[in-house]
Amino acid sequence: MEYLMTYGWAILIIAVVMVALFSLGVLGGGSPLGTTCLAKSGYVCSQPLFSSVTGNLLVYVGQSTGNNWASANVLFIPAGAPTAGILIPSYFIAANTGRAFNAIGGLINSQTVQITVPVNGVMPGTPYSKPGTVVQGTLWAEYTITGLSQGSNYFAQLGTVTLKAS
Repeated sequence: MEYLMTYGWAILIIAVVMVALFSLGVLGGGSPLGTTCLAKSGYVCSQPLFSSVTGNLLVYVGQSTGNNWASANVLFIPAGAPTAGILIPSYFIAANTGRAFNAIGGLINSQTVQITVPVNGVMPGTPYSKPGTVVQGTLWAEYTITGLSQGSNYFAQLGTVTLKAS
């Protein structure tokens, strides 16, 4: 009986470790634990889903800054992008000539919307096409505020994302 109890506990511990490794994705489990979006204060960034087929990020974004946004564009900037000497507005200007962003229109205070943001080809030579590929970066918004002069564009980092392509 003592022999069976010793081996029983050992098998139970091994089973628990295997389940933990599988759920963390170490053993190839399809766990979404590698996909996160950490929102900055005053912003919403949740339920990110990155498709290796379309190259797009599907995510819920929102803001509760106390202002209503008259128009907004959301852009994904991958980690490691050459940002030395480049300001965030430059990325939005470049988005019009090759990089892609999502124009979401107006966004009132405390509103959350689901959007699709292009990730593949955001930077030349950076295809993220294989399932399981991990992509990190930041989501930025360019917006104007309702009631203020339309020439005033503001920029805000919505959150930091870590994506595991499915």
